[in-house]
Amino acid sequence: MITDEQTMETKNPFNICTLDEQSSCVSCGIQGELACKWDKNILNGFHVIAWPPIIMAYFGIVLVSILTGVWWPLIAYVVYFFSMFGLFEIRFLCSHCPYYAEDSKILHCLANHGSFKFWRYHPEPMNRFEQIMMYVLISTIFFIFPLAITSYGLWTVATQYASFGLLPLLGLAGLSIGILATSFSFVSTLKRFYCTQCVNFSCPLNTVSKPVVDAYLKRNSVMREAWEASGYTLD
Repeated sequence: MITDEQTMETKNPFNICTLDEQSSCVSCGIQGELACKWDKNILNGFHVIAWPPIIMAYFGIVLVSILTGVWWPLIAYVVYFFSMFGLFEIRFLCSHCPYYAEDSKILHCLANHGSFKFWRYHPEPMNRFEQIMMYVLISTIFFIFPLAITSYGLWTVATQYASFGLLPLLGLAGLSIGILATSFSFVSTLKRFYCTQCVNFSCPLNTVSKPVVDAYLKRNSVMREAWEASGYTLD
């Protein structure tokens, strides 16, 4: 007969307190300092700030493709977007997160909830290459690529104004401003309200204080051993 404790160990093989549904946080010295338990409201809030820049980017790129008849930027962006968020980001960012330690093929977390887990759990912190890739992902997905394509569209429409007219020019200008505004809004809100409590401590955007990180690691021996083996020192 399989007991509730054995079932819990199967779901939580690395004994991460975040995934322990039976644990009480009352005695935890860092209670309220971290988003270390599943909360649908936090996930919904993340979607509220993440989707506007994505939607604006797609609208801008689609409009440029319609106006110019050049569709490869849209195809490239779709392929890059889904391969980065659905595959590579899961490896270099998500696989280091405590939520990823759950014994499940689907990621249940506060951001990339529902993604497939193609990789094993990595309790050690992100390395330098993975942190650089995080910056590349954010800058390319939310800033460089969409703005580069809409800027190309603006230049094309402006230089061939007689053919396109004022409306497409204003539309692309508005979308460019929208992409820039919503992207900065996403990053600034993320940094201010999410990165200050995120349990994926080695993400380069994470701003959780060292005492809180140390306290969490002391409660989770597998992570602590992996971090110390990577050179991290607890106070």
